Amino acid sequence: MRVTVKYTAILVCFFMILMMAWEGQKSDAAIAEVTIPQDSIRLRILANSDMTGDQLVKRQIRDSIVEQMNQWVAELEDPQSLEQARTLIRGHLPELNALVADELEKRGIEYTYKVELGVVPFPTKMYGGTVYPAGEYEAVRVTLGAGKGQNWWCVLFPPLCFIDAGSGDAAASAKGAKTVSAAGAEDGAKVKAAEAGKVTTVSAENGNGDEQASAPKVRFFIWELLHNLWSWISGLWS
Repeated sequence: MRVTVKYTAILVCFFMILMMAWEGQKSDAAIAEVTIPQDSIRLRILANSDMTGDQLVKRQIRDSIVEQMNQWVAELEDPQSLEQARTLIRGHLPELNALVADELEKRGIEYTYKVELGVVPFPTKMYGGTVYPAGEYEAVRVTLGAGKGQNWWCVLFPPLCFIDAGSGDAAASAKGAKTVSAAGAEDGAKVKAAEAGKVTTVSAENGNGDEQASAPKVRFFIWELLHNLWSWISGLWS
C-alpha cells in the first residue's frame, strides 16, 4: 500500500511538472509571435521631463489615448487596412488634441503640447523580443511641454498597445533578441519617404505655443518548487 501511494505521488508530481513546462512554452511562443508588421502606425508620447509628476501625466494621457484609439479602430470594417487607420487617425486628430488638453487641464498643468501624425524618428527599439533598428516610422507623436523626459511607445495599428513597450530603447546586441535587418528597415524608410506626399505630417497643438522597458524577471520560484517537490518525493522513500 505504501509503495502504491509513493508511485501515485511521483506520477502526480511528474504530471504537474509537465503542465508547468507546457504553460511556459505556450507563454514564450505567444511573446515570440508578437512582431511589428511593416504596415503599422506607432504611438509615441514624450514626457515634459523625468520628474514624477510629468511621468505620471504621460501615463494617464497614454491610457486615455490607447483606450480611445482601440475603440475607433474596432469600428473599422474588416479587413482593416493601414490606409483606413491613417484616415481614421487623421480625422480624429482634433479629438486627440482635445483629449490631451483635457487631461492637462484637469491636473492644472499649463505647459504646451502637440499631437501629430507623420513619419517621425525613432531610436532602436525592443518589442516582443525583437530589436527594431533606429529609423523613421509612421506614428502619432504626442509631445508634452519640452518633450525632454522619458518616452512611452507602442503600436496603435494593428492594435498592439496592450504590450507596454516602455521606451523600448535597446542595444541592438540585446541577448536573445531577434533583430530586424537594417536593410529591411532602410527599404521601409524609403517606401515611407516615397509616400511622403500621401503620408503628410498632420498636427494639432495648443495655442500657447525613456522610460526603460521592463526586463523579464527570472522566476526562481519554479526552481524552488521543483526542488521542494523532489525533496518531498525523496522523503517518501526514506
